[in-house]
Amino acid sequence: MPMSTPGEDALHVLRYRRPSTVWTDALPVGNGHRAAMCEGRPLGERLHLNDGSAWSGPVPEGLLAGAQDSGVEALATLRTAIDSGDLDRAEQLAMRQQTPWAQAFLPFGTVDIALVDQIGSAVVEKPDSAVDLERTLDLRTGIAAHTYAMAGIGRMQHETWADAVTGALTHRIVAEAPVRLEVRVTGPFPDASAGSAPGNARGALVAHWHLPVDVPPGHAEPPAEIRYDVERGRQGAVVIHASTASDNTDGVLRTEAAREHLLLIGTATADAGTDVVALAAAVASAGDSDASDAAALRAAHIAAHRELYDRCALDLPVTTEVAALDTDERIIRAQGVDDPALSALSFHYGRYLLMSSSRPGGLPANLQGIWNAELPGPWSSGYTTNINLEMAYWPAETTGLAECHEPLLDFIGRVSAGAGATVARELYGADGWVLHHNTDPWGHAAAVGQGAGDPAWSTWPMGGVWLSLHLWEHARFSGADQDGGDTQWLASTAWPVLERTAHFALSWVQTDGVRAWTSPSTSPEHGWVDAGGTPRPLGLMASMDAELLRALADACTEAAAILDRDDAWVVEFAELVALLPPLSVDARGRIQEWVSDVPDAEPHHRHLSHLVGLFPLGLITPDATPGLAEAAARSILGRGPESTGWALAWRALMWARLHDGERVYEQLRMLLRSAHGSDTAAHRGGVYRNLFSAHPPFQIDGNLGFTAAVAEALVQSHEGVIDVLPALPSAWPEGSVRGIRARGGVEVDVVWAAGRMSRIALRSARAREVRLRGPGVAERTVELVPGWQTTVEAAHEPAEEKELSW
Repeated sequence: MPMSTPGEDALHVLRYRRPSTVWTDALPVGNGHRAAMCEGRPLGERLHLNDGSAWSGPVPEGLLAGAQDSGVEALATLRTAIDSGDLDRAEQLAMRQQTPWAQAFLPFGTVDIALVDQIGSAVVEKPDSAVDLERTLDLRTGIAAHTYAMAGIGRMQHETWADAVTGALTHRIVAEAPVRLEVRVTGPFPDASAGSAPGNARGALVAHWHLPVDVPPGHAEPPAEIRYDVERGRQGAVVIHASTASDNTDGVLRTEAAREHLLLIGTATADAGTDVVALAAAVASAGDSDASDAAALRAAHIAAHRELYDRCALDLPVTTEVAALDTDERIIRAQGVDDPALSALSFHYGRYLLMSSSRPGGLPANLQGIWNAELPGPWSSGYTTNINLEMAYWPAETTGLAECHEPLLDFIGRVSAGAGATVARELYGADGWVLHHNTDPWGHAAAVGQGAGDPAWSTWPMGGVWLSLHLWEHARFSGADQDGGDTQWLASTAWPVLERTAHFALSWVQTDGVRAWTSPSTSPEHGWVDAGGTPRPLGLMASMDAELLRALADACTEAAAILDRDDAWVVEFAELVALLPPLSVDARGRIQEWVSDVPDAEPHHRHLSHLVGLFPLGLITPDATPGLAEAAARSILGRGPESTGWALAWRALMWARLHDGERVYEQLRMLLRSAHGSDTAAHRGGVYRNLFSAHPPFQIDGNLGFTAAVAEALVQSHEGVIDVLPALPSAWPEGSVRGIRARGGVEVDVVWAAGRMSRIALRSARAREVRLRGPGVAERTVELVPGWQTTVEAAHEPAEEKELSW
């Protein structure tokens, strides 16, 4: 790999010269299946392990366990209470439909690696013997490293990566003089067995655990205990192989002295009755090699990692001062001095985190991606479908990571045909499939809350509708919605999900033939205030429902035309959706969150669910619906300037869609504030020292939303137009981006200077014509030829000045 420059490193490398003190100082590695947080300890290392398949459950009681009411009659009774205005009873009835909770993503143990001297004493007990520490995470290679000087031995280098080829977690140590290691594994679960992995002559360290079948969230009321089923529950294992001769006694792996060590860590989970230790051992042995082969293993991993990472890159100016600073210093400095390169680093970091959390064959990224050290994790480290799971995948298509979208798309297909369909039928007597605001790998599809949860967040049956649109977007970005596009995936995978989702909507939406509405309906996690001053979650149709259903009907209609289908339900669904109430503007000039103009229960609420039509659905645009666009802008401003990490990212995306680059940048800067200790006294969302986004605590959707917002500010593709630099912040007067993807399967590179476009390069796998516009380039039609790059040079025409009324 060519030598990098300090300026390039400032765009792609997280760097620190202080050791970790908390989990959010550690540096993440992952390959979508296994992951670790790397503390970067002097005189050794501590790795917090995660396995993407390590979840509690499945609970043996079934999908609707705990629900007091279910079925067609229960739903009819709830609707009658809403229609009659008896909202107290309606809320009580809604809570009777709740199940306890979805299951939790689990921590998966800790590996401690200690250097020992020649008589077996732990060097780690002599911390003063290590100096000149440096920790780095190179996003280009996916390798977390730390180096230090050690008296009597010289320079030590540790590297950790989640191997993109073998799947194993890999820790490599290179020393100037021979050193010995002691390795230990600890975990939070009951032991299932202990010993050496079979078939490994050099010995190995093994941890074998029972995994819980039920983990209540930390906020469960009343509190409940973690449950295990040692006879029938799932199990997990960690197996560690060492490249140097070693022995395993008393649960400690001890190596002989060597200048280079390679530790290969395999993890696995399995149902009872399966040899989970053998599965973990197979992962570890897949990359098993002597230290002499470590360089080849490393190189193969980097090549596989860069095949994804190098598809898209953002280049913004780097100053000499910035290049010399550590990342935590840059975060503090950027609160007072613009650092465009920190925005570029954060853009790349979001792509890296998605690559690390979500790969084909694995599960979707959860609220913390694939990293969690707590039992239970924050919000169970689960899936929240009323914004967070969707946001995590917003940068997948636009930044060239379509493969990383696949785990979510596969999950949607599986739940829509299985658990989601069962819950729709048994809970509501409905066709198709349903998903509420929490779910897990087992497809928990019912409303949660244990009979006491606020219907504002629990009673929201639109999760499946929103998630289904991800399949349509994947098809659009691949070019399947264009003439000559590959429609096989659309027909075989996306269409069945869209059909099932539409059938749920057809049986859920109510109509009298003149108008249509949804009931019960909520605007996720928010409420309205009735005439008596009481906050209410139910009783009025939320605008979000209509927007999601319109987008679904449009997707079904367009997909049917592409696939040349004449299914009667497509027309029936479109006609039903046409009867839903249109978006309205309230007396304050804002988009109404409910069908009526009523006061907000929380005027500065973090959710902007009623603006889903602005982003991501594209039903509101400055060009096609200028009045609604202005009302949407007033709605964002009306929520107030502060919010949580992911909510700031959503606002940045909305401002990008409204072509307001200055407000985009304002939100991005707020996202990059320090979230440590007293630094958070005056604000909410920000970043920790390792650039993890703070809700708080850490939620990965803030990082991934940041990346999506930057991409949206630089290139948009809506209404058949590729719009270049639609929301470029003035703080980024010059720069370049390559590999942004537009709908229709087009790749876009852009170079700009003095805030104006200089050059655009377009590539497409299929012949097509695209409409192009941007500052410095008059709108034009460009013909793309497969295998060729089409370049458009800017004419530097006078820029159009446009006053923004918001």
